[in-house]
Amino acid sequence: MGESPLWADWPQWRGANRDGYAESSKLIRDLPAAGLPPVWEFADFEGGNSGGWSSPVIADGKVYVYAHTKSKKEGDALGPAQYPWLSPEKRTGMTDAEYEAYEVRRRDENEARAKAFSFEQRVVCLDLKSGNTIWDKRTPVVYTRFVQSGTPCVADGKLFVLGPERTAYCYDAETGDVIWTARLPGEFRDEFFASSFVVHADVAMVACGALVALDAADGRLLWQGQSPLDYSSHSSPVVWKLGDQQTRADVVIANTQGGRTEAYRIADGTLLWDLQSGAGQSTPIVTHGLLLTYGSSRKNGLSAYRLDAATPDVTPELAWRFRGAADSGSTPAVYRDSVFVQGEKRLAKVRLEDGDTVWQTTLSISNPRYTSLLVAGDLLYFAWDGVLCVDAASDRFRLLFDAEIDSEGRLIKSDDLRNKLNLDAIEADAGGGEAEKVWQKALTFGPLACSTPAISDGVMLVRRRDSLVCYRLEADDGTR
Repeated sequence: MGESPLWADWPQWRGANRDGYAESSKLIRDLPAAGLPPVWEFADFEGGNSGGWSSPVIADGKVYVYAHTKSKKEGDALGPAQYPWLSPEKRTGMTDAEYEAYEVRRRDENEARAKAFSFEQRVVCLDLKSGNTIWDKRTPVVYTRFVQSGTPCVADGKLFVLGPERTAYCYDAETGDVIWTARLPGEFRDEFFASSFVVHADVAMVACGALVALDAADGRLLWQGQSPLDYSSHSSPVVWKLGDQQTRADVVIANTQGGRTEAYRIADGTLLWDLQSGAGQSTPIVTHGLLLTYGSSRKNGLSAYRLDAATPDVTPELAWRFRGAADSGSTPAVYRDSVFVQGEKRLAKVRLEDGDTVWQTTLSISNPRYTSLLVAGDLLYFAWDGVLCVDAASDRFRLLFDAEIDSEGRLIKSDDLRNKLNLDAIEADAGGGEAEKVWQKALTFGPLACSTPAISDGVMLVRRRDSLVCYRLEADDGTR
């Protein structure tokens, strides 16, 4: 793999600057007809309802990934659930009061059923080049209503992650030894939190109900924000640096309940401002003197607020708003003077200067939610049913490839997979039904919905429902 200094680590949720962008040199802009085979695959790593939706991270030549898993106890029998979770489309016809009462019954039933399982927190460290296991730490933990899914953060030789029961963990990134644990404020029954740590000036910050700041060295509580402690936070905080140096005078910004965005001084937890941004569960972005927030309705959409480092305690004013898309939790990605946003099957490139649309398109995929975009070099990636790659530099939508993952784990374009399977001949001889069976057998689990790939050193890590896969994207000389 390349040794270019242009490669950057992806050590936390949304990358080094938490803006979804990674520096990179040459990456492939097309896939071979036979598909791109994985460099390695780490199997038997559960995701989704069985392990969570945490994203992988990359730091110092190592890969880190987190799971909150459950296993059935011997002898405990379970029948079908009477009150399964209802997706939004399945709540049609229910009043707010009826759904609230249903959720109470579902929560009670789930807690009772959870007694038939054992739960573990699993953090794995792999070698980036080989995929070999460096350490694999499993800790008994408790049940949560949805699976705990925060992404690890690696900083200064430590790994930080928010586990179940409002408990923060700090691991030695080299050995996997637990350096400290900290029980965060607030009552716990079965609450879940998907927020990811950010570390700045030896302060580790995460949203767990309120925004919480801990001493990175020993886990001591330094301060907590003002949001109610029982609110399930899934947005992750971002740091606003006021100058060139990293100091505790800088500001941390987080989206919180009620569509609000709050800013706190890192040094002492002073609330500087509370903005009614309409932001959802996405992570805010600080870039180009702007604060970007993204909401779950088009009324608020993608919003940009002007930041002034000279007056950090002044509530920022709205600069522009893009209402072409919305999503419950997807976070945009920044590229040079533009920002990419996806929601409701729409994908758009928006100018940071004024919020004008450079281009917008509709994606031919199942309805995506929560999964975030990323940009490496001048290529935009979106991993949902498969892996989509777009020319980020172009002023028009230019799809470079839209890849499936086949049964061999290869990234392969649909037309190439059809040719490989000889589907045209099968359809002519045996009909479309037989061809569809062959097609479905050739496919396997795609990217884990709601998890976002990590990219560094010319490789991309894609978490799937049952594994973590590494693909080499670095281009050979003369391929661009």
